[in-house]
Amino acid sequence: MNSFAGNMPYKSLFLPTGISSLLLPFLFFLSIHCTNASAADAETTPNSRAEARSIPLVFSGSTIRKRFFFSVYKISHFMAWPAEKSSDPDELIKLIAAGDLSQRVEIEFLRDVSREQVEEALIDGIERNNPGKDLSKIKNDIIRLSEGFDNDITEKSRLVLSRTNRTKLIVHFNEQRIVETDNRELTEALWSIWFGQKPIVDNKALIANQLR
Repeated sequence: MNSFAGNMPYKSLFLPTGISSLLLPFLFFLSIHCTNASAADAETTPNSRAEARSIPLVFSGSTIRKRFFFSVYKISHFMAWPAEKSSDPDELIKLIAAGDLSQRVEIEFLRDVSREQVEEALIDGIERNNPGKDLSKIKNDIIRLSEGFDNDITEKSRLVLSRTNRTKLIVHFNEQRIVETDNRELTEALWSIWFGQKPIVDNKALIANQLR
């Protein structure tokens, strides 16, 4: 398990294995298509993440990350209920991005991808949501985080990021803890991928259950 206090960036999309590297720059700038996933499919995951959930978390929403007509992964979001519920989705997204609530993001890969593709996708997503910032330390930490992945990430592999406060981040890959850090800058950078100004998915779908 890696434990570090550096920073890390990421690429906004995970591209399927076998697509020519010549297509990567083109694909990264294609329009993003996301479809809502059924809440029934987003069950709370069991025991291995219990330690990261001292506060009960509830399912808030899920969606499918699509790229170039490929369904790449399903992402589900869980969170502690805010003390005061807001009917304004933008306000709730700001609250989530700030880390004022305990949360968990669960990613289930829907196709095989390489570790390098995931690494690049994380870095790209962080860069697009943190313009003008020095992300060199965060990029190094993303590389270190990705070392905990399998070289070839297979369909149905699971990546879980748990955020218990503004700084605490615990990452599991296929039920094994690979990172634990109190680095606030890194945690916020990762969350910006889905809840920043330019999210790579429809983040309204990730909070749909909270707005009902």
